[in-house]
Amino acid sequence: MKYNFDEIIDRQHTNALNTDGFRGYIFHAGPEKKFNYADDEFVRMWVADMEFGVAPEILDAIRHRLDKKILGYTLMYDPTYYDIFLNWCKTRYDWTFPREELTFSPGVIPALYQLVEDLVAKDEKVLTMTPAYGFFLHACEYNNVELVHNDLKHENGHFTIDFDLLDQQASDPKVKLLLLCNPHNPSGRIWTVEELKKIAEIVEKYDLWVISDEIHCDIVRCNNRHTPLGKVMPDYKKLVTCMSASKSFNMAGLMFSHIIIRDAEERAHFIARDKTIGDLNPLSIAAHKAAYEQGGPQHI
Repeated sequence: MKYNFDEIIDRQHTNALNTDGFRGYIFHAGPEKKFNYADDEFVRMWVADMEFGVAPEILDAIRHRLDKKILGYTLMYDPTYYDIFLNWCKTRYDWTFPREELTFSPGVIPALYQLVEDLVAKDEKVLTMTPAYGFFLHACEYNNVELVHNDLKHENGHFTIDFDLLDQQASDPKVKLLLLCNPHNPSGRIWTVEELKKIAEIVEKYDLWVISDEIHCDIVRCNNRHTPLGKVMPDYKKLVTCMSASKSFNMAGLMFSHIIIRDAEERAHFIARDKTIGDLNPLSIAAHKAAYEQGGPQHI
């Protein structure tokens, strides 16, 4: 199907954070806040959604689900969902994982809040590369644990990891968890296999938990290819991988993500502590199925 990427969509008065909420979110002010330019001239690159319309295949799937007429309490009972998502991962990343490792969350952010609570005690620390996605810090603040910054090296417009510093910081016995953003937000780096192997060596050396936030895994350019950390660390149990179609297909408001937890004990604890008790949005399930079934060529 051909898509119109030049369509201008009016998002005002849709309760969109992008257009209707930026004054309060960024400037902590209401409509009285005035600028020297019109609102539609504001370049809204501070929020991770796009101006492209959602793919018609996804919208059709949502309409089809609406035709069922009832939007009652919904959990994941569809036995085909795992196979559809797994095919996407296998085709694009040459990576698979067992069905039992797949859990769900309304989003990566609430999952991070819960996982940091599960894995890090109040006197312990979390390590991440900075600059970093703001909610890595907020998840630590919420749980009253310290975030240790591994500042990326910036040379000639290119970000790289200071592995000597990372090793030194990870050696602190109080550091229990590495939060990895792969691909990295905000630098845009798609970590190479060699870089991921070095990260893996440090994680294994100090027996750290690692959460790999891979929500941007399908937004790649210049013939790059995403490599899941789980592919580099195929047998490491203390790994959690977070993915969703929400960023790639511009449907973050549907609040749906995959939290792939290898360790059976932590997986059971994560499910038991789920504040939404496993409930899912039926439209989110339909949308994600359509994205993974029809959102791109099945052989690339």
